Amino acid sequence: MLMSRTLRVPIAAGVVLVGVLLSAPALAQAHIRGTLTAAKDGTISVQTAKGGTESIKLANDAGLFLVTKADMSAIQSGKFVGITSVEQGGKRVAREVHVFDDSLRGLADGYYPWDLESEPNMMTNANIAKVEEVGTDRVLRLNYSGGEQTITIPTSATVVAFDKAPADQLAAGRKVFVVMKKDGSEAAAVVIGAEGVKPPM
Repeated sequence: MLMSRTLRVPIAAGVVLVGVLLSAPALAQAHIRGTLTAAKDGTISVQTAKGGTESIKLANDAGLFLVTKADMSAIQSGKFVGITSVEQGGKRVAREVHVFDDSLRGLADGYYPWDLESEPNMMTNANIAKVEEVGTDRVLRLNYSGGEQTITIPTSATVVAFDKAPADQLAAGRKVFVVMKKDGSEAAAVVIGAEGVKPPM
């Protein structure tokens, strides 16, 4: 069921806001992961992995984003990407890669703690300076404001494309990743999985 008639969100303003929220201090905000069960009058309901349902008000300037399936061929030199990685065997290894649309280049640029797994993990939003093929893996050299990282992308890593989304993508049954404002009162951004896709971040 599509929700476009009951929910309007100005996406351009939301892009600016979510860029602030997903920067280094962002872990002060809650991230909610689950399945969208309803969207009406500026509020969404999300069933979480623990089985509970959260009723979440969207900020007037909340950003909406869509992730769709991609593969290793999308990881190219010059692309701006977000990567969740863990330390493994003395190197950083990706769990997931989201390849941003060029219109979102620079969004949340940096390297900062993340909460995808219980073990320590980091988010890197950066430009790909170099891609090397090492066996079946890719090794990326990444540049961001104030630093650089080298991250290995194994074939087991999830790869998605990340772009802005219209409100009609807020459909019941979709998997979502919600970024709350620091005070926890409203959602600043919602990342929506396309049909059959779970936001991996």
